[in-house]
Amino acid sequence: MEAVEKEMKQKSSLVVLSLLFIIIGTAIILENYSLITGAIKLWPLLVLTIGAGFVMLFFERKPDPALLWIGSFLIFLAILFYCLNCFSWSKLSTLWPIFLGIIGLSFLVTDIFVKNAIFLYLAFLFIALFLTFYFIFAVSLKMWPISLVVFGISLLFINFLK
Repeated sequence: MEAVEKEMKQKSSLVVLSLLFIIIGTAIILENYSLITGAIKLWPLLVLTIGAGFVMLFFERKPDPALLWIGSFLIFLAILFYCLNCFSWSKLSTLWPIFLGIIGLSFLVTDIFVKNAIFLYLAFLFIALFLTFYFIFAVSLKMWPISLVVFGISLLFINFLK
């Protein structure tokens, strides 16, 4: 009975994922033929859908941490791309350290579900790198030592989690 429920859940998730691809593809086709306007700004939804597919694979079929990491990375990346679409891509020249933060957040999400210490260490490392480069390039050169303080606090936090 449990196997039947699992198979039904997998099929329903696949149907949802398939419908999302159909809707996004249809919107882009309609945009290309000038039947609707503004749909091209929604292209990050395609990346978001692919990321959600990886996350669904992790939870339904294979408990492989790589699937969860890639899925969460693509979801966070899609959110960033959507925000850049809404505001301005010119801000990417100062916001590029966010990519390091996205890598760190993806490791953090993976650690939450897999419970492997290496993912937590990598999460804090990439988040500390993100903060360092963000303070240097986006905020002010005088503010970069804050990242050392945050890195030290994160090391203490990791030590207490053991």
